[in-house]
Amino acid sequence: MHDERIYGATIDAQRSINDLLSLPATGKEQDWEFELADPNRIDEMLQAAKARNLNYDERCALFLLLIASMEEKSEADELDGDLIEKAQSLLNNNADVREAMIFYWIEQRSSDDTFMRKILLG
Repeated sequence: MHDERIYGATIDAQRSINDLLSLPATGKEQDWEFELADPNRIDEMLQAAKARNLNYDERCALFLLLIASMEEKSEADELDGDLIEKAQSLLNNNADVREAMIFYWIEQRSSDDTFMRKILLG
């Protein structure tokens, strides 16, 4: 069992996901998931999230990046329900990561954002 209180991606997990997705990271990102979010790569992130070879920290980092990217796409009013369902399904199969995301996106950020609640509490 993992501690669901995460405050961002670990440095090692960031490096791993940077390599996995060939992200243009410099290693100096303050808010990694926001700076590297890319709504155009959501499908790629969803595919990577299906991989079983990621450890807990890497899965958390990937979902932080995925959710930040989905949030950007939602703010542009371009996020379709199919992507939301895919993300919800993956999170439902990763209960420990889902709990970490609830803490990070809803509890820590004290967000009343209906988008986050829809994705995470669906």
